[in-house]
Amino acid sequence: MKSGQKFAIIGGIATAVIIVLVISTESNIFGQTKVSTSSLAQNNYGNTEGSKIKVAASFFPLYEFARNIGGDKADVFSFLPIGNEPHSWEPSIQQIEELKGTKLFIYNGAGMEAYISKFMESGEFSNMTFVKATDGITLLKADAAEDDKEIIAQGGMDPHVWNDPVLAEQEIINIKNAMKKADPANAQYYENNANAYITKLTALDNNIKTGLSNCKKDTFVSFHNAFNYFSNRYGVHDVWITGIAPEADVPPQDIQRVIQIAKDKDVKVIFSEDLVDPRLANTLAGEVDAQVLVLSPLEGINQTEQQQGKTYLDKWYQNLHNLRTALECQ
Repeated sequence: MKSGQKFAIIGGIATAVIIVLVISTESNIFGQTKVSTSSLAQNNYGNTEGSKIKVAASFFPLYEFARNIGGDKADVFSFLPIGNEPHSWEPSIQQIEELKGTKLFIYNGAGMEAYISKFMESGEFSNMTFVKATDGITLLKADAAEDDKEIIAQGGMDPHVWNDPVLAEQEIINIKNAMKKADPANAQYYENNANAYITKLTALDNNIKTGLSNCKKDTFVSFHNAFNYFSNRYGVHDVWITGIAPEADVPPQDIQRVIQIAKDKDVKVIFSEDLVDPRLANTLAGEVDAQVLVLSPLEGINQTEQQQGKTYLDKWYQNLHNLRTALECQ
């Protein structure tokens, strides 16, 4: 976001998990005795049986993209279980064991998956191709105050590219190309599915542009710093409460700062998120006489939404509705 367009309220970011890998014929990548495995379908967004290529996606938006491209030719599942927030999540031994036999592992990169470098270096997944969905995308620098160790280790970039539908199209292309290479017999099928989904993303982009084209306000308060790419794309200003990850502790002086900014900008909506405790957002809303709505960073969904079949597109149209309320759009 351009200078002056955002007001960062930065808290401490949870330390990324470091996974120690010990490789032997009788142990898994944690160096512990292997355990029996069961279907990830019980804990994730989807997994089916059959002779399709097996594809793991690190968390919700990438699962959605891969699922739409893979269609009925790919067995796509989310590595992140339902209801978990991905920034601080670490996989269990059983979940790691479930990756055996997976053809493709789709991940975002830019520090979003703290465990990924250890997976790639372990040598235990030599038959699995790791696909970085952000390849070819110009990433924004994370705010200089961010102290998440994994973000710093990956070059200090902001990973939240999926919240810009135009950049999400590039992620679709990267995933499509990986599927075509992994399963060339169905290359045209993946190409067609990717093109169809990109058409839907283009429609979302146009709807956001139209929906935010006539608004009384241009500033919104999000819960964590997940909307820089979105704000850059659509010319709005984002005030965030926590940093790149939503689990940060927020010092009292930072809370007072965001309260003051919200008052100065006459903010009437404070956004919470779908996978975080809403109490902080509720407290801030009480201080500035605002209502609380949800602005999802689309990092995951809860059990109810999964049962309802909520998609990436559904979630973003909900976001657009709530943003129009916050920005008082006509």
